[in-house]
Amino acid sequence: MTGRGGTATIAPIMDGEIIQGVTVGDLVFLGSAILCGLVASLVVRLAFRLFKARLRRASPGSIRAHLVDDLDGALSLWIVVTGLYVGLNGLPLLSDYHAALARVFVILSIAIVLYGGIRVQDDAIRWGLGLLGERTGQGRVMESMIPMATQIVAIVTMVMGGLIILDQMGISIAPLLAGLGIGGLAVALALQGTLTNMVAGLSVMTDGSIRVGDYVELDNGMIGAIDGIGWRTTRVRLLSDNIVFIPNSKLADNVTTNFTYPYEEMSVYFQIGVSYFSDLAHVERVTVEVARKVLEETPGSVKGYEPTVWYTDFGDSNINFWVVMRSMNYLESWTVKHSFVKALYRRYEEEGIEISFPARNVYLRNGEAEPTPEEPL
Repeated sequence: MTGRGGTATIAPIMDGEIIQGVTVGDLVFLGSAILCGLVASLVVRLAFRLFKARLRRASPGSIRAHLVDDLDGALSLWIVVTGLYVGLNGLPLLSDYHAALARVFVILSIAIVLYGGIRVQDDAIRWGLGLLGERTGQGRVMESMIPMATQIVAIVTMVMGGLIILDQMGISIAPLLAGLGIGGLAVALALQGTLTNMVAGLSVMTDGSIRVGDYVELDNGMIGAIDGIGWRTTRVRLLSDNIVFIPNSKLADNVTTNFTYPYEEMSVYFQIGVSYFSDLAHVERVTVEVARKVLEETPGSVKGYEPTVWYTDFGDSNINFWVVMRSMNYLESWTVKHSFVKALYRRYEEEGIEISFPARNVYLRNGEAEPTPEEPL
């Protein structure tokens, strides 16, 4: 009897109207739906966390773990929104607005899907281009394309999602698409320079001759590392650590020397001249010994590389020649040159090998001086 009396007591309370047909039971249902959504969202996050931990233990840096991490937040948010929608849909106060609630729910769901899709596409593009780079041997080329590719896909995804949302709101997108076609032509004409730079940037990246991180020299003598290739400009970090912005169209038309392509390892050329009174065989032997020792002891040099000496021409004061060495990359070539100059100067001093400064020698014919203007001929 007590149980029946308790039930009979609770029933009027739950059926008691609070405002405009909304009862206590309706509010309890709303709170329960929201609470269930929050609990389900928390359970999903915990399950995803355990799943990601298992994936990372099996394969550190796994792309599947990154994708699960990208979808985790979006799915949890959608569960909360679903709980709120179910709860609001049960209120008699909103019975005349079920269609509007459903439309809002669909729009929010599309927005959440867009949010998750944009997060997923970033890691998916990085993984896909990285895998393609490994298979084709163009890893650095693909790495240079990642920022622009992710931006393009994100913009396309947002535009498509926006059109779908407008369609769900009852706005006809057919006239909008037609207007965008005409407006796109006008925008293309107005932004001709920007579009030219964008296409040139895509051409530079897909060509693979210039990649992010490469040390290049432009035809105006500018030397620096490619810091990034954007929509309109390419950033070049000079040796002074300053950034120069070059329009992509100019870079594409520029005569560029790439010190890093196709390999970072490069030859180091050093020009020297010795006096005409030098024993050239002795000079060659000493120079090669010094260069060989520098390559063995200097960090950043290619160990075991055999340096060579090549005499090239008779200069005004010296017999000129080139010394060829090898460094691991462009920056290390400066270290190799620095060590070589110091070691070679010290060794030449010990061996008595002279590097002449510009001078002119006057020789007398038959041991007699030429008459001066004061002397009669």
